[in-house]
Amino acid sequence: MNRRKILILCIDAGSHDYLAASDLPTIRQLAKSGFYVHANAVIPSVTNVNNVSIATGSFPETHGITTNYHVDRETGKGEFIEDNRFLLAQTLFEVAKAYKFADKTALFVTKQKLLRMLEAGTDIAVAAESPPAEYIDTVGPVEPIYSAEVNWWLLRAVHAVLRTDNPELVYCSTTDWVQHKYASDEDISQQHLEELDRIIGNIVDDDPQREIYITADHGMLAKTTAIDPGRVLRKHGISASSIPIIKDRYVAHHGNLGGAAYVFLKDRTNITRAIQTLLNTSGIEEVYSAEDAACRFRLHPERIGDIFVLADETTVFGELETAIEPTAVRSHGSRHESYVPIIGYNSPWSATDFEYNLDVGRLFLESLR
Repeated sequence: MNRRKILILCIDAGSHDYLAASDLPTIRQLAKSGFYVHANAVIPSVTNVNNVSIATGSFPETHGITTNYHVDRETGKGEFIEDNRFLLAQTLFEVAKAYKFADKTALFVTKQKLLRMLEAGTDIAVAAESPPAEYIDTVGPVEPIYSAEVNWWLLRAVHAVLRTDNPELVYCSTTDWVQHKYASDEDISQQHLEELDRIIGNIVDDDPQREIYITADHGMLAKTTAIDPGRVLRKHGISASSIPIIKDRYVAHHGNLGGAAYVFLKDRTNITRAIQTLLNTSGIEEVYSAEDAACRFRLHPERIGDIFVLADETTVFGELETAIEPTAVRSHGSRHESYVPIIGYNSPWSATDFEYNLDVGRLFLESLR
């Protein structure tokens, strides 16, 4: 009996509009032979939160990753989340090894931070941002992190390892620099996805029996207004600060402007007035206390701000010089970027089994236990 082999591919910002705008014969055929689901991403719709959700098969209430940049509500100290110190759940790789599903597991990511967060339980772990020397010999020289080519390099590396090492469980996540810079109908966006589709076709041709799941961590939309919720509150006499959940070191992608933010109050007795003030601010669509946000979005209650805010379709949050200012950026983080595809091929499950992108990981784990 052939052993089950699985490839999970998270195309960063690979939302429906990008897939529909490009000529992707392999992905179309995989969907036709299997299924294509209109599913939900986890909110806040950012990379850390969603990749960890998929790769642990759980919501942030379980795995603990609620942001790209963590601020301790008691001390006010902040730090980038770039390793597994904050991770509270086992990865798919760890569980696969524990249940003897896989002799060999592999993780391929573009960004080094995701490698450090998710590599527990892997036999092979590669970040295209800084790959091992042997992969440069096999796949080619390192490509710039701010390019389409870096994702093509990553998929070629996956293909090479599938041919030589044939791991039973592989998770791969690209980066979204292209989508941050180009709309779905622009040539570079289409070339980016069409080349990924071609490499996926080569992978399928080599092993037509491998289970393949393709999903996204979030979508991407153009933004015209930026708001600093902390400054908004301070203008109304409420001492507060805010951090955009998208905040990380890859500022050329998004300028640390995103559609969700955590707000931290100096005096939490002001929370009712603060929530109402933010709700009265044009561009802010949803506002929740920490308790309500944790319940509604299944977030870890100790890993979020005193208030959680979500922007409307054309607004982002940031740490600004003024409370509100015009901007021109493509970004994500809000509810509006939280709708993603799931394509399943050779899957034992049906389309109706999937509601969230993390269900790819969740169903795999349930099949082992």
